[in-house]
Amino acid sequence: MKKRKTAAFMTALAISLCVPQTFMDSPYAIVAEAHSGRTDSNGGHRDNKNRSGLGSYHYHCGGHPAHLHPHGVCPYSSTASSAADSSAQQSSAGTSRAPAVPDNISFVFDPEYYADHNEDLYEAFGHDKDQLLNHFLTYGMKEGRTASESFNVTVYKENNPDLVNAYGDDMTAYYSHYMDCGHNEGRICH
Repeated sequence: MKKRKTAAFMTALAISLCVPQTFMDSPYAIVAEAHSGRTDSNGGHRDNKNRSGLGSYHYHCGGHPAHLHPHGVCPYSSTASSAADSSAQQSSAGTSRAPAVPDNISFVFDPEYYADHNEDLYEAFGHDKDQLLNHFLTYGMKEGRTASESFNVTVYKENNPDLVNAYGDDMTAYYSHYMDCGHNEGRICH
């Protein structure tokens, strides 16, 4: 009996990890917050237990997920500077905190491929793996840049209409879905 309950729980957990965003936005979804979410006048707050994984202070501007403001600029802001310019400034400043790296990043990211197929990044970073990864996580996924020979986000989006219904133009969501579920499901991605 205990094995059956454990198996049912593990199955439910696996399914819940791949639930499309459209369901999560439905009135039937249950949402749990990791913290109270109270923000200051800048749209940010302290996270002393670092539950977000972003450090002790992060932002929730405009209802977006917890994020940092590299160089004081919200990455969701329409006034944010271009990705390569921001990344070049970030690397010269050397003070920004790197975003969390997903466990399965190798499914969608190859630093050498990313540099060789994005001239602006090669000029800014050469083959510096850390700076290329930071750029990809901070800007490249949102921009829908191809960072691996084995994964093309545009092809993934075009061949998976169920995901288009769920994610629309949120390119980062397609990368996340592929790393979390799509790779194991054998979905078309290149």
